[in-house]
Amino acid sequence: MRIFLGWTLFPVWSGWAVTGPKEVTAKQGSPLAVSCSYKPGYELYPKYWCRPGFLRFCFTYIAQTNGSEVTVTQGRVSIRDNHTSRSFMVTFSGVTTEDADWYSCGVKRRLWFNPQHSMEVMVSPGKAGARRWWRQWQRQHSRVCLCLCRLPGRGERSHHRAGIPGGVSLGELHVPARR
Repeated sequence: MRIFLGWTLFPVWSGWAVTGPKEVTAKQGSPLAVSCSYKPGYELYPKYWCRPGFLRFCFTYIAQTNGSEVTVTQGRVSIRDNHTSRSFMVTFSGVTTEDADWYSCGVKRRLWFNPQHSMEVMVSPGKAGARRWWRQWQRQHSRVCLCLCRLPGRGERSHHRAGIPGGVSLGELHVPARR
């Protein structure tokens, strides 16, 4: 019983050693910067950024410092520690929708459990993504009908396609007439 209680309290206690935001949002294609802080005594330990796996443990690090204040870049992610402010900055360049997930920033110690903080990274569509979303919404929510129109001043018939941007429920149909 005591062993189980110790294991359940240990991750909660060690989570206080590293803090950061609960969630962050970035637009698709833009950079994302996340700052995590840590308690005194962890300045010389390596800091990391990861996607946590089983039971929120990190087995593979996306980016990791070596304990110094030198910026380390691995792929699209860079990480830089500041010992004076006891914080480290993680920067993603050009986030994509595939980057939306849960991440952890933490301090890598020699012991089995590393203190870390988990957060959700959300990616909203950028301009291109918003345009794509709007076109898809229009296709799904507009109605098209085929009208047989008789234009004033002409005795001929013509077929025109007309869209109802507001949907059928509005009960209105606006057809631009061409002369």
